[in-house]
Amino acid sequence: MNDDPSAILRIDTDALPARDKFAFWAEEMGTKRGFSSYDSPERDTFYQELSVVDANGVAFMRARGSALDIYRSAPSRIKEAAEYPFHLLVKLNTGFTTSEQLGRSATIGVNDMLIIDSNEAMRLRSHHGTDAWIIGLSQALVTRWLPDARAAAAVVLKGDKGWTAVLAGYLRATNLEHLNAAASPFERELMGEHVLSMLSMALSQNKLAHDTETVSARDRVLHARMRAWIRDHYADPEVSAAKLAADFNVSVRYVHKAFASAGRGMSFLDAVQHERMEAAMRMLRTSNISNTQISQIAYSCGFTDPAYFGLVFRKYQGCAPGVFAKAHGLNPEPRLSIDAAAQSVLAVSR
Repeated sequence: MNDDPSAILRIDTDALPARDKFAFWAEEMGTKRGFSSYDSPERDTFYQELSVVDANGVAFMRARGSALDIYRSAPSRIKEAAEYPFHLLVKLNTGFTTSEQLGRSATIGVNDMLIIDSNEAMRLRSHHGTDAWIIGLSQALVTRWLPDARAAAAVVLKGDKGWTAVLAGYLRATNLEHLNAAASPFERELMGEHVLSMLSMALSQNKLAHDTETVSARDRVLHARMRAWIRDHYADPEVSAAKLAADFNVSVRYVHKAFASAGRGMSFLDAVQHERMEAAMRMLRTSNISNTQISQIAYSCGFTDPAYFGLVFRKYQGCAPGVFAKAHGLNPEPRLSIDAAAQSVLAVSR
């Protein structure tokens, strides 16, 4: 593979026997990349290709192939969720694709798009083949351009209106060779900025961007500091808004006001539970988890009752902690990079 960071990485099923195409793709690009379920109504004639160019903060991925029905219960591993917390899906072919995430169902047609939260469970079904841009958005660019990305996740942006139409046209006119031809890091970064700026305006036009003028600068700064405090104290079983208020020398009422104003729908208690569940899932992904260890994880995450931890985890993740550990952490397979997966294709085809 080319070491140039802008080089095109390609992986496809072309070199494989027809009988092996779906099984290979479901394993290498499905199971090993965090998908609990990976299926296609076109198994007998299955084909798929994924091409990727990294452009300094934005990962441009072009996916083409058979219809897919996929479900992911864990954070994305196609482009790491920590590095790319959100993805933009832009549908390029006719027919329609349905998405389910964060309790929302969405159906998109040609030129429509939606934001996918990389850290949340997701189901995606392409009913008439796959031809789409999947654009990984780095944390730095999301922070700068899309502070309301989570609120906009799984909401359809119609490709025939306003800035969404402009962005769809821009991406239709863009190909991987154009992206790969960028001569400097500055040019590659500029392409990402173009996409993010148009997406930001599309969200605002669709009233999916938070009106920051209604949130005071003090509330925004204080809320960010409070979220950092929660990340440092979620393991304390007695963590409370009162303790946070005392540490920040504000009233409990003001704590709740800051979350209501700047929390984008996430209350203080929601934030504590979110951090505890994220920590629990990280621990459960280690190998050889026993029931005793699950109880220890509950205590480590701030729960005083392992049974209550199990109830909260089921509500949050849709399954028991032990089931999650077996699916995602017990003797896990080594994770392959896209480069390694490409080498696997060559090996299988020999």
